[in-house]
Amino acid sequence: MKKNGFTLVELLAVIIILTLVITIAFVSVTRVREESLKRVVETKVEQIEQAAILYGQENPNVIKTSCTDHEKTVVEATNYTPSFCITVTAGVLIDNNFFESSYLDEVNGKTDLINDVTGKSMREDTVIIYRRNNRIYSIIDEVKSNEV
Repeated sequence: MKKNGFTLVELLAVIIILTLVITIAFVSVTRVREESLKRVVETKVEQIEQAAILYGQENPNVIKTSCTDHEKTVVEATNYTPSFCITVTAGVLIDNNFFESSYLDEVNGKTDLINDVTGKSMREDTVIIYRRNNRIYSIIDEVKSNEV
């Protein structure tokens, strides 16, 4: 007796195997995409810190506020207790042109920095600028754009 096609069991087996392969591939691609977006946000946070350092270097007289409110954040990250610091938002840094245009997005006709993970604006994310040994440093204080 000649066999002209596949049996139902053979077709079901092939469909199940294809479904498993596609599911595994989809999960892997999704994980890689999420990790890539997180790295992009980390890069943008580093750019906020670098822009804050530039802001502090160009405006050294603004770093004269007592740092008691933000002392814990700086000490935990750097093991240094600053005497004076200032907190600024990424929006201030964006509006004062301390970012390269390649990192900025155009949203509703306004220049903005977008968190690629959440899709929210990073304008309200805050950074602490402080002085140590006559050098300007910065550390991210709060990434509000990560909040869901």
